[in-house]
Amino acid sequence: MNARKQTSGTSGGADLPQVRRDVDRAALLGTALAAVVALSFSGEGAWDWLGATAGIALLAVLAAFFRLPAGGGLAPGLRGELAAFSAVAALAATLVIAPLLQAVLAATTDAGRTCHASAAVAAGALQGDGSLRRGAELAVSRGDAGVTTATDALSRAAANERRTVMGDCIGAVTSGWLWAPAAGMAAVGYASAWWLVRRRHARAPHD
Repeated sequence: MNARKQTSGTSGGADLPQVRRDVDRAALLGTALAAVVALSFSGEGAWDWLGATAGIALLAVLAAFFRLPAGGGLAPGLRGELAAFSAVAALAATLVIAPLLQAVLAATTDAGRTCHASAAVAAGALQGDGSLRRGAELAVSRGDAGVTTATDALSRAAANERRTVMGDCIGAVTSGWLWAPAAGMAAVGYASAWWLVRRRHARAPHD
């Protein structure tokens, strides 16, 4: 009589069973793509470091759980799978580099200077608006502004307006530039993955 197979590492079953790490690759890529789209198009404003952290997390998940199919050689469908993986990974990577690219664009390009000027004009217009000044005086008199003078309230509102306009402007400019690094990273990722697959196939024993 054959002994029943043990699911644990000891005869007493004290150890936990080995966990399978295989996941559906299409589902993984689809979920990662949905997360990138949600983070990229969920709202306006500047690209921030929280989004970059989310991009790093997505790349870590892809690296940990995406596995190419075992065997099969250089199957035609493998090219499509590598292209899909490279594209999704590149889009996730754009979340990481977006704040850095944004800072460069804001500091060195004419579009960045335009955003700074637009933000300054918006802040100045707010401070020079007579109706807004009267509104600030009313808010201060009611104790709703959280400050003691209308001038301080307007100054804070103007600073917030400057940040909002600047963020919306430079965020849109950065989005317009992100396609270039995304395409470059996707191409490099695809070429690297295809080279690794060919190398693995070349080393595999053939009948």
